[in-house]
Amino acid sequence: MFTSTILGTGIALLASTQLVAAQASLNLTLTFYPDEDTTCSGDDSKAISFSTASYPIVQSCFNLAEIFADNSTGGVRNTSSTSSNDEGIRWAITNSQSWDPNGNYSHVKYEQLDPTGKDDDDDGKITRSSRRVNIYNGDECLQASSPENREELLPWFSWTCHSSEDDHCRTAPYNIKSFIILLIDNDDDMDGKCLDFALYGAGARGLPHVFGALVSAIVVGFFLL
Repeated sequence: MFTSTILGTGIALLASTQLVAAQASLNLTLTFYPDEDTTCSGDDSKAISFSTASYPIVQSCFNLAEIFADNSTGGVRNTSSTSSNDEGIRWAITNSQSWDPNGNYSHVKYEQLDPTGKDDDDDGKITRSSRRVNIYNGDECLQASSPENREELLPWFSWTCHSSEDDHCRTAPYNIKSFIILLIDNDDDMDGKCLDFALYGAGARGLPHVFGALVSAIVVGFFLL
């Protein structure tokens, strides 16, 4: 009986560990770093993180100034008022006490691992996720004008690829103020590609040459599936 008890406890512990690992793999995590941390691996005491395992029925926009304010630890909101299947979107916040409303959060680490635990498919190519994430320089997930040219809207950036565990820092040419999460339509195969910090919107062609070189260096754009 003693052996059976140990065996049963071991199986339960293994199942619990596997469940936690499976839940973690469903998480989408965005970690924002202040301007002085260009590698997303420096002083994590200044980094602020948003994490969710939810899949919103409709697109859901988040303003950094709202979700990280007042030492928040997380939140929940309904994403649809017309669907009875809507469980809302729940999220957790890490290190909100370090939020600086006057800070310049231009660096972001995107983490959305494949639930199967694979970084890529059998062909060695990055797999597409079920959630799309866009980041913006304006509140309410809107494009805002460039400080140097009020007539120029700065671009937004998008991910649809799963991330790999060794993903590195991404740098936007502005202070990130908001991001949006939305489900990817299964009928939209995006021509068999996924997005990894891809540029979109007006102003994408008018970025400074220095940032253009950075974009090339980190291979921003599409990954074939």
